[in-house]
Amino acid sequence: MADRFTWTGADGTVINLSDTDAGYLVAPDGTTGLRSPAYSVIATEYAGIDGQTLQSIKAADRNPTLGVEINADTEAEFRAKARGLVRAMRPKAGAGTLTVANETGERRSLTCYCIGGLEGDASLSSELPGRWWRAVVKLYAPDPWWLGDEKTVSIGLGAPTPFFPFFPLVLSSSTVQGQYTVDLSDSDTPAFPVWTITGPGSSLVLTNNTTGRSLTVGASLASGEQMVIDTRPAYQSVRRGDGTNLLGSVDGYPDLWPLVEDVNDITAALNGASSNSRIYGSWQPRYSGI
Repeated sequence: MADRFTWTGADGTVINLSDTDAGYLVAPDGTTGLRSPAYSVIATEYAGIDGQTLQSIKAADRNPTLGVEINADTEAEFRAKARGLVRAMRPKAGAGTLTVANETGERRSLTCYCIGGLEGDASLSSELPGRWWRAVVKLYAPDPWWLGDEKTVSIGLGAPTPFFPFFPLVLSSSTVQGQYTVDLSDSDTPAFPVWTITGPGSSLVLTNNTTGRSLTVGASLASGEQMVIDTRPAYQSVRRGDGTNLLGSVDGYPDLWPLVEDVNDITAALNGASSNSRIYGSWQPRYSGI
């Protein structure tokens, strides 16, 4: 396969599954489920009305498979590779990361667990004991979305440091004010940014003008003090750098808005700023498949 596959275990072990020189290969035969998640629908039936009324559509968890081949010149080498792969993919150690890079270098990663396929069966033609082994590795991804490389933007009173396209910033001597665009029109579902604000500053306002959603946090930050706003669904929080909960400082409902799969027009403002102040955002685009 032209794509390059890498497994990173929960313990940090990295195995290049496409390194044929090292005796690894991901074959097309046995590799499935990398293009799109399955979807489920929730619908309601009403007496006397034909059909159903659709309530929602959700992406289901994902169960891709990989046709992995291992080969070695000696039995000792084969045993070491097989044991190393089994250890790196053991699910009780925690989730691993499957990363796929295409011929242009673009990478997408899926957080998942190995739940089968590495048991081995020397009676089958898929294995030559001590020399060659072909396994269909079964994976389980609770979150079905592939993540692209992290994108960031940094805004301050000095020259801004962009890592993603944005419009020119309008800055005053005491207020950080930035307007920029985040183009996620090639992604398939919203992305959830993490914002890190470094003081001094107060009355932070983050607005996604594309969706009309805004977040205002009235807390004040001393010079060098930080506030982290995490919008990711499993980690949503507004905290100082020391962990203090700042949800009580949010003006109204804490709308921890996402970046939608479109062109997002974003504005950010921080009052009482100095040259040390900074608004830093990071996110990972999310995709249906590789």
